[in-house]
Amino acid sequence: MAAFLAACAIGAAQEGPYRAGNGVSVPSVIQKTEPDYPQEARLAGVDGTVRISLVVDPEGNPTDLRVTRPIGFGLDEAALKTVAAWKFKPGVKDGVAVPVRTSMEVNFRLPEPKDTLHMESFACKLPEGASRPMVLVSEHPAPPGPDETVSVTISMDVDERGVPGNLHLVKSTDSERENDVLAAMREWRFRPGVAAPCTLSFAFGKMPVAASAYRIGEGVTAPRVTTKVEPRYAEEARRAKYEGTVVLFVVVDPNGVARDFKVLRPLGLGLDEKAIEAVTQWKFVPGTKDGQPVAVQATIEVNFRMLDSKGSRAGWHTGKISFSPPAGAARPHVVSTKFPGSSDAAGSFATVSFEVDEHGKPVNLHADKSSDAKWEGKVLGALKDWRFDPGLKDGVPVVVPCTVNLVMVR
Repeated sequence: MAAFLAACAIGAAQEGPYRAGNGVSVPSVIQKTEPDYPQEARLAGVDGTVRISLVVDPEGNPTDLRVTRPIGFGLDEAALKTVAAWKFKPGVKDGVAVPVRTSMEVNFRLPEPKDTLHMESFACKLPEGASRPMVLVSEHPAPPGPDETVSVTISMDVDERGVPGNLHLVKSTDSERENDVLAAMREWRFRPGVAAPCTLSFAFGKMPVAASAYRIGEGVTAPRVTTKVEPRYAEEARRAKYEGTVVLFVVVDPNGVARDFKVLRPLGLGLDEKAIEAVTQWKFVPGTKDGQPVAVQATIEVNFRMLDSKGSRAGWHTGKISFSPPAGAARPHVVSTKFPGSSDAAGSFATVSFEVDEHGKPVNLHADKSSDAKWEGKVLGALKDWRFDPGLKDGVPVVVPCTVNLVMVR
């Protein structure tokens, strides 16, 4: 009988690999080393997180390691080498150690230079047996504001000389940075080799990515909102009839609470703070990995829409407003506004640039573009009557450039 039980135990240990859950416990790391930072990545000024799929055998050894989220620059190879040397407490089924497939994330972080590129993925379609393009020279876009992050995805063809061509911005959280990003990428050079189409995704600016927080996918489920609080309007934004969407980066912790907020796409006029204030009160079903709640990175959109007493959005609204204060100066604040009369054409718009002078008055107004030239005069006339608390530097009023986009909604 004892021999029979031993044989069953051996047979169970040889099955698999299993997935955690349904009676199978998750392997855990008991001994780990930090990865070496590849010179290629260090010279290129990039960091990021590599995800690795692996099987932890019944002796706690990592086997069958595969990179499931590559970010290039030698970081994938460094991550594989590091995890291969880790030691695990194996997963268990029915009291017996069994092989369990799981995933690990290896984080690479540079000491916070402002122009670091936070790599999200870097993949090339290579002929069989060909090695990936190695980066020799990289150029970074100019960093955004201190509290901003821009995320982009770029497709390109790297030719035999290592020169990128046919660059296309597939996705960006800030369309105004398109030319800057593409101009920087054209300066990149790779080690000459096989031509290959590549796709590169990265963020630049400061992004607080918690090392312990997973990304959605590869066995990690997305958090789900269970209780949602609508955002309140900031009074300054209400005066400006300002509408738009704030995009937030958050980490939803295992208790279903959002933390580590970062504004990826700001609106300003107090709405960014109101978006964070609202999402702080949301409740989530946390994301899971191997059936267990874990901290998960997420992106949340918070919409702000102005409605009248009848629930209608009809009329002119501010679609975008931006200030360019001198270094060390605070921006002007909107005190009062005026809008043109109604338009029969939904989607009418006009973009106007001007300066807010030391008295809080708009001066040097200029219509940059509009849907119909006939509206330019009316929009300019309305904006002349806007009033601001002027920008201040060291307590002294200063002139601050401003751009406003007004949009007609029917």
